[in-house]
Amino acid sequence: MSFDTFYMQIVSVGLLVLAAHYGSRLTRRLGIGEVVGQVMGGLLVGPILLLFIEHRFPAYREALSSLHFFTFVFLSLIAFGIGDEFNLKKIKHTGRNVIVLTLIQALVTWLLVTGTFFLLGFEPIVALIIGSIGVATAPAASFAIMNRLNIGGNMRTLLGGMVVFDDLLEVIIFSVFCQAALLMQGSAPITWKGIVLPVSEDFAFALLLGLAVFLLVRLGVDRRWLQPKSKRYGAGTVPGPEFLSRLISEMPGPSVNVFMVVAGCLSLGVGIALHWHLPFLITAVSAGILISNLYSREIFNSLSIQSATSIFTLIFFVLIGANADLDAFHPENFLYIIAYVTARGVGKVFGTWIGCRVTKQGPELRRTLPKLMLPQAGVAAVEAFYVATVLGADGEIVLGIIIPGLIIFEVVGVLVSERALIKWRAFVSGMDEVVDEEELIRMSFEKRRITLSSLINPECLRVPLQVSDKGEAIWELVQTLNAAGMIENPGKILSIILERERQGGIALGDGIAILHGRIPNIEKPVVALGILPEDQPIAWGGAGDEPAEIVYLVLSPIEPPVMHLEVLAAIARFFENIDARVLLRHAKNHVEAMNILSKYSEMNSNAGDVSK
Repeated sequence: MSFDTFYMQIVSVGLLVLAAHYGSRLTRRLGIGEVVGQVMGGLLVGPILLLFIEHRFPAYREALSSLHFFTFVFLSLIAFGIGDEFNLKKIKHTGRNVIVLTLIQALVTWLLVTGTFFLLGFEPIVALIIGSIGVATAPAASFAIMNRLNIGGNMRTLLGGMVVFDDLLEVIIFSVFCQAALLMQGSAPITWKGIVLPVSEDFAFALLLGLAVFLLVRLGVDRRWLQPKSKRYGAGTVPGPEFLSRLISEMPGPSVNVFMVVAGCLSLGVGIALHWHLPFLITAVSAGILISNLYSREIFNSLSIQSATSIFTLIFFVLIGANADLDAFHPENFLYIIAYVTARGVGKVFGTWIGCRVTKQGPELRRTLPKLMLPQAGVAAVEAFYVATVLGADGEIVLGIIIPGLIIFEVVGVLVSERALIKWRAFVSGMDEVVDEEELIRMSFEKRRITLSSLINPECLRVPLQVSDKGEAIWELVQTLNAAGMIENPGKILSIILERERQGGIALGDGIAILHGRIPNIEKPVVALGILPEDQPIAWGGAGDEPAEIVYLVLSPIEPPVMHLEVLAAIARFFENIDARVLLRHAKNHVEAMNILSKYSEMNSNAGDVSK
C-alpha cells in the first residue's frame, strides 16, 4: 500500500465520521430518522466528492474501498445477534401467531417483488435475489417511535417477533439464491442437480463454521465476565490525567472482553466463509443460535456496549452510502426503483394484513401492524453491497435499486409508522383523536349527559376490596364484572386493560384511580368499583406515585368513542364534590356505597340543570 493511500485512509475516516454525524443530526431534526442522514452523508463524501477530486487525489477511491471490510464485520455481528432471538424459550413465549404472520407476509412480499422484476425482463436468479432482499425489515425506526410514545404490550411483542423471524427467513432465502448465482457464473452447464447439491454443501459447511465459531467463543469467554453487573469486578482507577490514563493504561472491563472475543472469533469464521464463497450470514446466525441455546444469553447483553454501539452503527451506514456507485443511479433505473418500492410496499402491507386476518387479530391491529413493516435499512443495504461485490454488473444494478429504495422506505416508512403508532396509542388510550386526554374528559364533563349511579350495578361494587397490589386489584374488578354477567372472556378483557395501563392510567388524585378501556362485543358501558379498607391503600403509580384507595374499572364499546369519554367525565363530576369523596372512602359495605353514589350523583345532575 502506498503512502498516499495510507494518509488518505485517515482523511477518509475523518470525513466519513463527520458527514455521518452531521447528516444524522439534520435528518433527525427533520423527523425522518438518523439512518437516512448517515447514508446521505456517505454519498456526499464518497461518490459525489470523488466526482470533483479523483483526478487530483486518485488514492481517495482506494482508501474508501479499503474500508469495505467493516460493513461485513458489522453485519456479521447483527446476524449473530439475530441468533439470540431464536432461543427456544423465547420462541415458546412468542407463540404460533408471530410465526404464521411472518411466513405469510414474507411469502407475499417475496412473490410480488420477484414477479415484478421477472416481468421487467431481469434474469430469474437476479429477480429472485431482489425479491429476497425485499423481505428484510428494519425495526429501529418503529421501535424508536414506540419508545417515545411509551407503547408496549401486544403490539411491541408482535412487531419484535415478526421482525426477527422475518430477517432470519430473509437471510436464509438470500443466501440460497446468492450461492446459486455464484455457481451460475461458472462455465459448466446449469442443471437442477448441479445447483441443489452444491448449495446444500455450501450451507452444510457454513453451519460447520458456525459450530466452530460457537466452540471458539465458548472456550474464549470467561464465565466470570458474564456475571450480573452488580457482581462484576471493576478495573479500578488509574493515577494521572483521567482521559490519558484510560486511553493507554486501563484494563478492559468484562463486557469489552466479551465483545473482543466474539468479534474476533466471528471475524475468523466469516472471513473463512467469504474466502470459500460460503453463505457467511448463515455462519453468523447459526453461531448465535448455538450460543443462545447451549451456552449463555448474557453474551448478547455484553455486546451492547454503551457509546460503542452507536459509533459502529454510524460507520456502517455511512460506508453503505460511500461505496455506492453513482452510475447505478442512472435515470434508466428510476423505473426499477419505483417498481421495487411499489412491489415491496404492497407486499409488506397486504401480506401482513392477510396474516392478521388468518391469525384473527383485532381490526385496529390489522390497520396498524402492516404499516410498521415498511421501514428498511441495515440488512438489505449490506446484502445489496455484497451482491454488487460478487456479481459484477448485475450486482451493481441491484445496488442501484436497493439503496434509493431503502432511503425512500426509511423516510416514508418512518412517517407512516409514526402516524400509525399515534393512532394505535389513541385507540388503546380510549381516544379517537390525538389530543390531550384530560381536555377530552373536560369537554365531556361540561355536557353532563349521564350520572355515575346509572352506570353502576350493585353487584359490581367490591366494598371492601381486599387486595395487596395493583395487579390483583385489576383482576378482582374484572372478575367482579364477569360474575355479574356484564362481560365474557375475562382473560381477554384483562389483557386489554393491561395494554391500556401501559400507556398510563388516570389518577384523579386524593387516592382515586381509574382503569379503563374500549373492548369489542359489549353493548353499553359497564363500571366496577372497589374501595379498599381504611389505612390499607395500594401503590398505584401515576401522578406522584400516590397510593390508591378507590379504584374504578370502566369498559365501553369501541364505537362510539365519545360514550367512553362521557363515562369518565361522569366519574370526574361525582368526585368534584368533597363530601362524596370522603363518605365513599369510608363506606363499610356495598349497600352504603351505592346509597352514597345515588345521592351525590343526583345532586350533581340537579346542579347541572340549574346551571343551564
